[in-house]
Amino acid sequence: MDLRRSGPASGVPVTRLRQVPPAAATAPVMPPVARPTAPPPLRPAAKAAAPAAPLIHPAPVAPMMAAAAPAAASPAAATAEPDTLVPTQWLRAEDDYLDGRTDIGRAMGNHTRELFVSCEPGEALQQQFEHLRPSYIALHDLACLASRHLLHAVAAAAGQAVQRLVIRRQGFGTTLAVLDYVDCPSEDGASVRLYATDADEADSAARQALARVLLCRATLAVVMVGDVPPHALAEQLQPLRQALYSTDWECARLVFMPLAAPPVAALTNLAKALGAGTGVHTQVGSVATRPADAWTMLSTAWNEQQAQVGQPGIVMNRLPASATAPGVMRPMPATPASAQPARPRQALERFIAELMHQPGVLAACLFDLATSKVLAHAGDAHPGADLARRGTLLVTAANTSRKQLGLPDATEELLVNGGEQSLGLRRLGSHPGLVLHLVYRPAQASWSQLRPKVMALDAALSHNPIS
Repeated sequence: MDLRRSGPASGVPVTRLRQVPPAAATAPVMPPVARPTAPPPLRPAAKAAAPAAPLIHPAPVAPMMAAAAPAAASPAAATAEPDTLVPTQWLRAEDDYLDGRTDIGRAMGNHTRELFVSCEPGEALQQQFEHLRPSYIALHDLACLASRHLLHAVAAAAGQAVQRLVIRRQGFGTTLAVLDYVDCPSEDGASVRLYATDADEADSAARQALARVLLCRATLAVVMVGDVPPHALAEQLQPLRQALYSTDWECARLVFMPLAAPPVAALTNLAKALGAGTGVHTQVGSVATRPADAWTMLSTAWNEQQAQVGQPGIVMNRLPASATAPGVMRPMPATPASAQPARPRQALERFIAELMHQPGVLAACLFDLATSKVLAHAGDAHPGADLARRGTLLVTAANTSRKQLGLPDATEELLVNGGEQSLGLRRLGSHPGLVLHLVYRPAQASWSQLRPKVMALDAALSHNPIS
Protein backbone atom coordinates (compact mmCIF):
# COMPACT_ATOMS: atom_id res chain seq x y z
CA MET A 1 0.00 0.00 0.00
CA ASP A 2 1.29 3.41 -0.86
CA LEU A 3 1.35 5.36 2.38
CA ARG A 4 2.45 8.87 1.46
CA ARG A 5 3.70 11.52 3.85
CA SER A 6 0.98 13.94 4.74
CA GLY A 7 0.96 17.49 6.05
CA PRO A 8 -1.51 20.10 7.19
CA ALA A 9 -1.92 21.49 3.69
CA SER A 10 -2.40 18.16 1.98
CA GLY A 11 -5.72 17.31 3.60
CA VAL A 12 -4.77 13.63 3.83
CA PRO A 13 -5.55 12.01 7.21
CA VAL A 14 -2.53 10.98 9.24
CA THR A 15 -2.07 7.25 9.77
CA ARG A 16 -1.85 6.26 13.42
CA LEU A 17 -1.38 2.91 15.13
CA ARG A 18 -4.38 1.70 17.18
CA GLN A 19 -4.78 -0.36 20.33
CA VAL A 20 -4.66 -4.15 19.99
CA PRO A 21 -6.91 -5.61 22.77
CA PRO A 22 -5.17 -8.30 24.86
CA ALA A 23 -7.99 -10.79 24.33
CA ALA A 24 -7.76 -10.44 20.57
CA ALA A 25 -3.99 -10.25 20.27
CA THR A 26 -3.83 -13.34 18.13
CA ALA A 27 -7.06 -12.76 16.21
CA PRO A 28 -7.13 -11.02 12.82
CA VAL A 29 -7.48 -7.26 13.20
CA MET A 30 -9.93 -6.87 10.32
CA PRO A 31 -12.48 -9.46 9.11
CA PRO A 32 -11.67 -11.03 5.77
CA VAL A 33 -13.01 -9.08 2.85
CA ALA A 34 -15.33 -11.06 0.64
CA ARG A 35 -14.05 -11.31 -2.89
CA PRO A 36 -16.51 -10.47 -5.65
CA THR A 37 -17.78 -13.57 -7.35
CA ALA A 38 -16.72 -14.02 -10.93
CA PRO A 39 -19.52 -13.76 -13.52
CA PRO A 40 -20.65 -17.04 -15.08
CA PRO A 41 -18.78 -17.99 -18.25
CA LEU A 42 -20.37 -16.76 -21.45
CA ARG A 43 -20.96 -19.27 -24.22
CA PRO A 44 -20.88 -18.04 -27.81
CA ALA A 45 -24.31 -17.42 -29.30
CA ALA A 46 -25.45 -18.25 -32.80
CA LYS A 47 -24.74 -14.68 -33.89
CA ALA A 48 -22.04 -12.61 -32.28
CA ALA A 49 -23.34 -9.32 -30.98
CA ALA A 50 -21.20 -6.19 -31.02
CA PRO A 51 -20.08 -5.17 -27.50
CA ALA A 52 -21.59 -2.02 -26.07
CA ALA A 53 -18.18 -0.59 -25.19
CA PRO A 54 -14.63 -1.68 -26.07
CA LEU A 55 -12.76 -3.58 -23.35
CA ILE A 56 -9.13 -2.92 -22.57
CA HIS A 57 -7.01 -6.01 -22.01
CA PRO A 58 -3.40 -6.49 -20.90
CA ALA A 59 -1.05 -6.56 -23.87
CA PRO A 60 -0.23 -10.32 -23.72
CA VAL A 61 -3.92 -11.27 -23.74
CA ALA A 62 -4.99 -9.40 -26.89
CA PRO A 63 -3.17 -11.59 -29.50
CA MET A 64 -4.41 -14.76 -27.83
CA MET A 65 -8.01 -13.57 -27.87
CA ALA A 66 -7.73 -12.46 -31.49
CA ALA A 67 -6.41 -15.86 -32.54
CA ALA A 68 -9.19 -17.68 -30.73
CA ALA A 69 -12.01 -15.43 -31.99
CA PRO A 70 -12.83 -17.30 -35.27
CA ALA A 71 -13.20 -20.65 -33.51
CA ALA A 72 -15.36 -19.22 -30.72
CA ALA A 73 -17.63 -17.39 -33.16
CA SER A 74 -18.66 -20.61 -34.91
CA PRO A 75 -22.09 -21.91 -33.72
CA ALA A 76 -21.21 -25.41 -34.85
CA ALA A 77 -18.13 -25.48 -32.66
CA ALA A 78 -20.16 -24.28 -29.69
CA THR A 79 -22.81 -27.00 -30.09
CA ALA A 80 -20.45 -29.84 -31.07
CA GLU A 81 -18.25 -29.81 -27.95
CA PRO A 82 -19.78 -27.47 -25.39
CA ASP A 83 -17.87 -29.04 -22.45
CA THR A 84 -14.46 -28.14 -23.89
CA LEU A 85 -15.01 -24.37 -23.76
CA VAL A 86 -12.69 -22.66 -21.23
CA PRO A 87 -14.37 -20.00 -19.06
CA THR A 88 -12.62 -16.68 -19.52
CA GLN A 89 -12.79 -13.68 -17.22
CA TRP A 90 -12.20 -10.35 -18.94
CA LEU A 91 -10.04 -7.98 -16.92
CA ARG A 92 -10.08 -4.27 -17.63
CA ALA A 93 -6.86 -3.25 -15.88
CA GLU A 94 -3.55 -4.68 -14.75
CA ASP A 95 -4.44 -4.16 -11.09
CA ASP A 96 -7.29 -6.68 -11.47
CA TYR A 97 -4.80 -9.55 -11.55
CA LEU A 98 -2.04 -7.90 -9.50
CA ASP A 99 -4.31 -7.84 -6.38
CA GLY A 100 -5.20 -4.15 -6.81
CA ARG A 101 -2.53 -2.85 -4.42
CA THR A 102 0.01 -0.18 -5.17
CA ASP A 103 2.96 -1.91 -3.59
CA ILE A 104 6.45 -3.13 -4.37
CA GLY A 105 6.53 -6.28 -6.49
CA ARG A 106 3.77 -8.75 -7.35
CA ALA A 107 1.80 -10.82 -4.87
CA MET A 108 2.72 -14.50 -5.19
CA GLY A 109 0.65 -15.91 -2.31
CA ASN A 110 1.78 -17.22 1.07
CA HIS A 111 2.42 -13.62 2.25
CA THR A 112 5.15 -13.18 -0.35
CA ARG A 113 5.76 -10.54 -3.00
CA GLU A 114 8.38 -10.83 -5.75
CA LEU A 115 10.34 -8.04 -7.41
CA PHE A 116 12.38 -8.93 -10.50
CA VAL A 117 15.28 -6.54 -11.12
CA SER A 118 18.06 -6.07 -13.65
CA CYS A 119 20.26 -3.99 -11.33
CA GLU A 120 21.55 -4.29 -7.78
CA PRO A 121 18.90 -4.88 -5.06
CA GLY A 122 19.65 -1.63 -3.23
CA GLU A 123 19.35 0.44 -6.40
CA ALA A 124 16.11 -1.32 -7.36
CA LEU A 125 14.57 -0.72 -3.93
CA GLN A 126 15.53 2.94 -4.06
CA GLN A 127 13.83 3.29 -7.45
CA GLN A 128 10.66 1.72 -6.02
CA PHE A 129 10.68 4.11 -3.05
CA GLU A 130 11.23 7.12 -5.31
CA HIS A 131 8.22 6.08 -7.39
CA LEU A 132 5.81 5.05 -4.61
CA ARG A 133 6.98 7.42 -1.81
CA PRO A 134 5.77 5.10 0.99
CA SER A 135 5.66 5.95 4.70
CA TYR A 136 7.15 3.26 6.93
CA ILE A 137 9.26 2.51 10.02
CA ALA A 138 12.71 0.95 9.61
CA LEU A 139 14.08 -1.32 12.38
CA HIS A 140 17.87 -1.51 12.28
CA ASP A 141 20.25 -3.62 14.39
CA LEU A 142 23.48 -2.27 15.85
CA ALA A 143 25.64 -4.94 17.53
CA CYS A 144 22.56 -7.11 18.14
CA LEU A 145 19.98 -9.29 16.38
CA ALA A 146 16.73 -7.91 17.81
CA SER A 147 14.79 -6.29 14.96
CA ARG A 148 13.38 -9.57 13.62
CA HIS A 149 12.40 -10.60 17.14
CA LEU A 150 10.42 -7.39 17.56
CA LEU A 151 8.91 -7.74 14.10
CA HIS A 152 7.57 -11.23 14.85
CA ALA A 153 6.33 -10.17 18.30
CA VAL A 154 4.37 -7.25 16.85
CA ALA A 155 2.92 -9.49 14.15
CA ALA A 156 1.81 -12.08 16.71
CA ALA A 157 0.20 -9.49 18.98
CA ALA A 158 -1.59 -7.77 16.08
CA GLY A 159 -2.79 -11.02 14.52
CA GLN A 160 -0.88 -10.28 11.32
CA ALA A 161 1.53 -12.38 9.28
CA VAL A 162 5.16 -11.51 8.72
CA GLN A 163 5.41 -10.86 4.99
CA ARG A 164 8.40 -11.19 2.68
CA LEU A 165 9.66 -9.19 -0.26
CA VAL A 166 11.81 -11.45 -2.47
CA ILE A 167 14.12 -9.62 -4.88
CA ARG A 168 15.13 -11.80 -7.84
CA ARG A 169 17.37 -11.40 -10.88
CA GLN A 170 15.38 -10.69 -14.04
CA GLY A 171 15.66 -13.50 -16.58
CA PHE A 172 17.34 -15.94 -14.20
CA GLY A 173 15.07 -15.98 -11.14
CA THR A 174 18.06 -16.07 -8.79
CA THR A 175 17.18 -14.79 -5.31
CA LEU A 176 19.26 -11.70 -4.54
CA ALA A 177 17.73 -10.67 -1.20
CA VAL A 178 14.71 -11.24 1.05
CA LEU A 179 13.24 -8.51 3.28
CA ASP A 180 10.75 -9.12 6.12
CA TYR A 181 8.03 -6.63 7.00
CA VAL A 182 4.73 -6.34 8.88
CA ASP A 183 1.71 -4.16 8.08
CA CYS A 184 0.62 -3.12 11.57
CA PRO A 185 -3.04 -2.03 11.92
CA SER A 186 -3.73 1.60 12.81
CA GLU A 187 -6.63 3.35 14.46
CA ASP A 188 -8.01 4.73 11.18
CA GLY A 189 -8.33 1.30 9.56
CA ALA A 190 -5.18 1.68 7.44
CA SER A 191 -1.78 0.23 8.32
CA VAL A 192 1.76 1.28 9.11
CA ARG A 193 4.54 -0.85 7.65
CA LEU A 194 7.54 -1.98 9.69
CA TYR A 195 10.64 -3.13 7.78
CA ALA A 196 13.60 -5.04 9.24
CA THR A 197 16.75 -3.84 7.49
CA ASP A 198 18.58 -7.17 7.89
CA ALA A 199 18.16 -8.93 4.54
CA ASP A 200 18.34 -12.68 4.06
CA GLU A 201 20.03 -14.53 1.18
CA ALA A 202 22.10 -11.50 0.17
CA ASP A 203 25.83 -10.87 0.10
CA SER A 204 27.48 -8.32 2.37
CA ALA A 205 27.43 -5.47 -0.14
CA ALA A 206 23.75 -6.00 -0.98
CA ARG A 207 22.73 -6.18 2.70
CA GLN A 208 24.54 -2.93 3.48
CA ALA A 209 23.02 -1.18 0.47
CA LEU A 210 19.49 -2.36 1.32
CA ALA A 211 19.85 -1.28 4.96
CA ARG A 212 21.10 2.13 3.86
CA VAL A 213 18.17 2.65 1.48
CA LEU A 214 15.62 1.55 4.08
CA LEU A 215 17.07 3.93 6.69
CA CYS A 216 17.46 6.89 4.33
CA ARG A 217 13.88 6.70 3.00
CA ALA A 218 12.12 5.81 6.26
CA THR A 219 9.60 8.09 7.92
CA LEU A 220 10.94 6.92 11.29
CA ALA A 221 14.22 5.03 11.79
CA VAL A 222 14.67 2.98 14.97
CA VAL A 223 18.18 1.72 15.75
CA MET A 224 18.26 -1.10 18.30
CA VAL A 225 21.61 -0.99 20.12
CA GLY A 226 23.06 -4.06 21.83
CA ASP A 227 25.55 -4.31 24.67
CA VAL A 228 28.44 -2.36 23.14
CA PRO A 229 31.40 -1.09 25.19
CA PRO A 230 31.36 2.74 25.34
CA HIS A 231 34.75 3.01 23.62
CA ALA A 232 33.47 0.98 20.65
CA LEU A 233 30.24 2.91 20.11
CA ALA A 234 31.77 5.59 17.89
CA GLU A 235 33.19 2.98 15.54
CA GLN A 236 29.86 1.12 15.42
CA LEU A 237 28.03 4.34 14.53
CA GLN A 238 30.42 5.31 11.71
CA PRO A 239 28.40 3.71 8.84
CA LEU A 240 25.26 5.41 10.16
CA ARG A 241 27.10 8.74 10.38
CA GLN A 242 28.18 8.45 6.75
CA ALA A 243 24.63 7.70 5.64
CA LEU A 244 23.26 10.56 7.75
CA TYR A 245 25.50 13.12 6.05
CA SER A 246 24.81 11.84 2.53
CA THR A 247 22.48 13.55 0.07
CA ASP A 248 20.20 10.47 0.00
CA TRP A 249 19.12 10.80 3.65
CA GLU A 250 15.46 11.86 3.96
CA CYS A 251 14.44 10.44 7.36
CA ALA A 252 13.56 13.27 9.75
CA ARG A 253 13.63 11.32 13.02
CA LEU A 254 16.18 8.83 14.33
CA VAL A 255 15.45 6.95 17.58
CA PHE A 256 18.07 4.87 19.38
CA MET A 257 16.65 2.00 21.42
CA PRO A 258 19.25 0.59 23.86
CA LEU A 259 18.78 -3.02 24.88
CA ALA A 260 21.30 -2.89 27.73
CA ALA A 261 22.05 -0.30 30.43
CA PRO A 262 25.82 0.28 30.07
CA PRO A 263 25.89 2.16 26.73
CA VAL A 264 23.03 4.60 27.48
CA ALA A 265 25.15 7.51 28.77
CA ALA A 266 27.73 7.30 26.00
CA LEU A 267 25.02 6.72 23.42
CA THR A 268 23.17 9.87 24.47
CA ASN A 269 26.23 12.07 23.89
CA LEU A 270 27.01 10.44 20.55
CA ALA A 271 23.40 10.75 19.37
CA LYS A 272 23.40 14.50 20.05
CA ALA A 273 26.63 14.94 18.12
CA LEU A 274 25.31 12.73 15.33
CA GLY A 275 22.26 14.89 14.67
CA ALA A 276 24.00 18.24 15.02
CA GLY A 277 23.91 20.19 11.77
CA THR A 278 21.93 17.56 9.84
CA GLY A 279 18.37 18.68 10.60
CA VAL A 280 17.58 15.17 11.83
CA HIS A 281 15.97 14.88 15.26
CA THR A 282 17.84 12.20 17.24
CA GLN A 283 16.82 10.82 20.61
CA VAL A 284 17.77 7.97 22.92
CA GLY A 285 15.00 6.08 24.68
CA SER A 286 15.04 4.09 27.88
CA VAL A 287 16.34 0.54 28.03
CA ALA A 288 13.95 -1.95 26.40
CA THR A 289 14.09 -5.50 27.74
CA ARG A 290 10.80 -6.81 26.26
CA PRO A 291 9.08 -6.34 22.91
CA ALA A 292 6.25 -4.57 24.75
CA ASP A 293 8.73 -1.97 26.06
CA ALA A 294 10.19 -1.56 22.59
CA TRP A 295 6.72 -1.14 21.08
CA THR A 296 5.80 1.53 23.64
CA MET A 297 8.88 3.54 22.72
CA LEU A 298 8.36 3.02 18.99
CA SER A 299 4.66 3.95 18.98
CA THR A 300 5.29 7.05 21.11
CA ALA A 301 7.94 8.30 18.70
CA TRP A 302 5.65 7.63 15.73
CA ASN A 303 2.76 9.41 17.40
CA GLU A 304 4.86 12.48 18.17
CA GLN A 305 6.09 12.67 14.60
CA GLN A 306 2.59 12.24 13.17
CA ALA A 307 1.26 14.94 15.51
CA GLN A 308 3.71 17.41 13.97
CA VAL A 309 2.18 16.96 10.52
CA GLY A 310 -1.37 16.01 11.51
CA GLN A 311 -3.87 16.86 14.21
CA PRO A 312 -2.17 17.55 17.55
CA GLY A 313 -3.50 16.26 20.83
CA ILE A 314 -4.31 12.72 19.64
CA VAL A 315 -2.53 10.11 21.75
CA MET A 316 -1.60 6.88 20.01
CA ASN A 317 -2.59 3.61 21.61
CA ARG A 318 0.29 1.33 22.56
CA LEU A 319 0.74 -2.40 22.38
CA PRO A 320 -0.28 -3.75 25.83
CA ALA A 321 2.43 -5.41 27.89
CA SER A 322 0.00 -8.15 28.94
CA ALA A 323 -0.80 -9.29 25.42
CA THR A 324 -1.68 -12.97 25.23
CA ALA A 325 0.51 -13.69 22.22
CA PRO A 326 3.35 -15.91 23.46
CA GLY A 327 6.00 -14.12 21.40
CA VAL A 328 5.36 -10.78 23.13
CA MET A 329 6.42 -11.91 26.58
CA ARG A 330 9.77 -13.39 25.60
CA PRO A 331 12.69 -11.19 26.70
CA MET A 332 14.35 -9.05 24.05
CA PRO A 333 17.76 -10.44 23.03
CA ALA A 334 20.30 -7.97 24.40
CA THR A 335 23.55 -9.90 24.21
CA PRO A 336 26.24 -8.51 21.91
CA ALA A 337 26.68 -10.10 18.53
CA SER A 338 30.13 -11.38 19.49
CA ALA A 339 28.72 -13.36 22.43
CA GLN A 340 26.07 -15.11 20.36
CA PRO A 341 26.64 -18.45 18.63
CA ALA A 342 28.18 -18.02 15.21
CA ARG A 343 25.61 -18.21 12.47
CA PRO A 344 26.44 -20.04 9.23
CA ARG A 345 26.48 -16.72 7.38
CA GLN A 346 29.06 -15.30 9.80
CA ALA A 347 31.34 -18.33 9.35
CA LEU A 348 31.20 -17.97 5.57
CA GLU A 349 31.80 -14.23 5.76
CA ARG A 350 34.92 -14.80 7.87
CA PHE A 351 36.06 -17.30 5.24
CA ILE A 352 35.72 -14.65 2.52
CA ALA A 353 37.19 -11.86 4.66
CA GLU A 354 40.36 -13.87 5.27
CA LEU A 355 40.84 -14.41 1.54
CA MET A 356 40.35 -10.72 0.79
CA HIS A 357 43.38 -9.97 2.98
CA GLN A 358 45.59 -12.05 0.69
CA PRO A 359 47.79 -10.13 -1.81
CA GLY A 360 46.30 -9.75 -5.28
CA VAL A 361 42.76 -10.92 -4.42
CA LEU A 362 40.16 -8.66 -6.06
CA ALA A 363 36.89 -10.47 -5.32
CA ALA A 364 35.72 -13.66 -3.62
CA CYS A 365 32.37 -15.40 -3.68
CA LEU A 366 31.01 -18.54 -2.02
CA PHE A 367 27.91 -19.94 -3.72
CA ASP A 368 25.69 -22.99 -3.76
CA LEU A 369 26.38 -24.97 -6.93
CA ALA A 370 22.87 -26.43 -7.13
CA THR A 371 21.02 -23.09 -6.99
CA SER A 372 23.68 -20.43 -7.83
CA LYS A 373 22.71 -18.78 -4.54
CA VAL A 374 25.31 -16.34 -3.17
CA LEU A 375 26.19 -17.25 0.43
CA ALA A 376 29.02 -14.76 0.98
CA HIS A 377 30.73 -12.20 -1.20
CA ALA A 378 33.36 -9.46 -0.91
CA GLY A 379 35.19 -7.22 -3.36
CA ASP A 380 34.04 -4.49 -5.75
CA ALA A 381 35.66 -5.97 -8.86
CA HIS A 382 32.66 -8.15 -9.74
CA PRO A 383 29.13 -8.55 -8.26
CA GLY A 384 28.50 -11.69 -6.26
CA ALA A 385 25.52 -12.71 -8.39
CA ASP A 386 27.66 -12.61 -11.55
CA LEU A 387 30.45 -14.65 -9.96
CA ALA A 388 27.95 -17.25 -8.74
CA ARG A 389 26.20 -17.51 -12.10
CA ARG A 390 29.40 -17.69 -14.18
CA GLY A 391 31.00 -20.03 -11.69
CA THR A 392 28.04 -22.41 -11.92
CA LEU A 393 28.33 -22.43 -15.72
CA LEU A 394 32.08 -23.14 -15.60
CA VAL A 395 31.85 -25.97 -13.07
CA THR A 396 28.85 -27.51 -14.84
CA ALA A 397 30.66 -27.42 -18.19
CA ALA A 398 33.72 -29.03 -16.62
CA ASN A 399 31.63 -31.80 -15.04
CA THR A 400 29.93 -32.44 -18.39
CA SER A 401 33.27 -32.65 -20.18
CA ARG A 402 34.65 -35.12 -17.63
CA LYS A 403 31.55 -37.26 -17.98
CA GLN A 404 31.77 -37.31 -21.77
CA LEU A 405 35.44 -38.29 -21.55
CA GLY A 406 34.64 -41.11 -19.15
CA LEU A 407 36.51 -39.55 -16.23
CA PRO A 408 35.22 -40.48 -12.78
CA ASP A 409 34.34 -38.05 -9.96
CA ALA A 410 33.32 -34.41 -10.20
CA THR A 411 35.42 -31.32 -10.88
CA GLU A 412 37.34 -30.25 -7.82
CA GLU A 413 39.23 -27.23 -9.09
CA LEU A 414 39.30 -24.93 -12.13
CA LEU A 415 41.76 -22.24 -13.24
CA VAL A 416 41.08 -19.63 -15.93
CA ASN A 417 44.21 -17.61 -16.76
CA GLY A 418 44.67 -14.74 -19.16
CA GLY A 419 45.28 -11.00 -19.00
CA GLU A 420 45.59 -9.04 -15.78
CA GLN A 421 42.97 -11.04 -13.87
CA SER A 422 42.66 -14.77 -13.31
CA LEU A 423 39.84 -16.93 -11.97
CA GLY A 424 40.16 -19.76 -9.49
CA LEU A 425 37.25 -22.05 -8.64
CA ARG A 426 37.41 -24.76 -5.98
CA ARG A 427 34.76 -27.03 -4.48
CA LEU A 428 34.90 -27.02 -0.68
CA GLY A 429 35.87 -30.34 0.85
CA SER A 430 34.03 -29.56 4.09
CA HIS A 431 30.81 -28.76 2.19
CA PRO A 432 30.89 -30.30 -1.30
CA GLY A 433 27.79 -28.40 -2.41
CA LEU A 434 29.59 -25.05 -2.02
CA VAL A 435 32.08 -23.58 -4.49
CA LEU A 436 34.57 -20.74 -4.06
CA HIS A 437 35.02 -18.34 -6.99
CA LEU A 438 38.16 -16.20 -6.58
CA VAL A 439 39.31 -13.31 -8.80
CA TYR A 440 42.98 -12.34 -8.36
CA ARG A 441 45.89 -10.63 -10.10
CA PRO A 442 48.48 -13.20 -11.21
CA ALA A 443 51.18 -10.50 -11.15
CA GLN A 444 50.76 -10.21 -7.37
CA ALA A 445 49.88 -13.77 -6.37
CA SER A 446 49.75 -17.16 -8.02
CA TRP A 447 47.18 -19.88 -7.46
CA SER A 448 49.86 -22.08 -5.91
CA GLN A 449 50.27 -19.39 -3.23
CA LEU A 450 46.54 -18.89 -2.66
CA ARG A 451 45.57 -22.55 -2.73
CA PRO A 452 47.10 -23.51 0.69
CA LYS A 453 45.23 -20.64 2.35
CA VAL A 454 41.96 -21.75 0.74
CA MET A 455 42.50 -25.33 1.92
CA ALA A 456 43.30 -24.20 5.48
CA LEU A 457 40.16 -22.08 5.67
CA ASP A 458 38.15 -24.95 4.20
CA ALA A 459 39.40 -27.29 6.92
CA ALA A 460 38.47 -24.73 9.61
CA LEU A 461 35.00 -24.36 8.09
CA SER A 462 34.29 -28.03 8.77
CA HIS A 463 33.66 -27.09 12.43
CA ASN A 464 30.83 -24.74 11.36
CA PRO A 465 28.15 -26.88 9.67
CA ILE A 466 26.14 -25.10 7.02
CA SER A 467 22.46 -26.13 6.99
